[in-house]
Amino acid sequence: MKYSSLITLLSLSAATVMALPSPVRPVAPRAESDSCAPKSITNSNTCVAAQKLADGIDENIAVQKQEQSDVAAIKKIVGTSNIDQAKFQSVKEKLLRTVNKGISVRESNQKMAPPGNNAITGLRTVANAQKKELSQAESLEGTASDLDIISNLQTEFSGGIEQNKKNKEAALDCCT
Repeated sequence: MKYSSLITLLSLSAATVMALPSPVRPVAPRAESDSCAPKSITNSNTCVAAQKLADGIDENIAVQKQEQSDVAAIKKIVGTSNIDQAKFQSVKEKLLRTVNKGISVRESNQKMAPPGNNAITGLRTVANAQKKELSQAESLEGTASDLDIISNLQTEFSGGIEQNKKNKEAALDCCT
């Protein structure tokens, strides 16, 4: 009799434990400079700064869209059989100004990023990509051989927009 009571008690205990919800799994750790947990901050100054950073990232996305437009114009010029070098130089200079504007906006965003903001790592990713993009844009010569570089730039500008969308989300991640 004692054993049947013990078995019944153990069965009921096991059934109760299995019916309880499973514990919350820990969130993957963030990078060293990224220290806030999602939606954990209600401090208005911190969240105002994060919103300002998100607005700056939106500005950088707008510049990246202009980069796409500028590089498409260059592609159209060098894709012809009779390349207008004066027009190419004018559009190349416009592209270089746009890329440099993007660099300036991103640098401003990095300076204003609140300490521990989750966008910091992503902004470094954008910085590294912008260095490469500037170098590629500077290397354009106004010939059909530029088409490979242009293709790379188009891909990189699109990737930069996607990265900055993630950066914007990360910038606001800590605010409730």
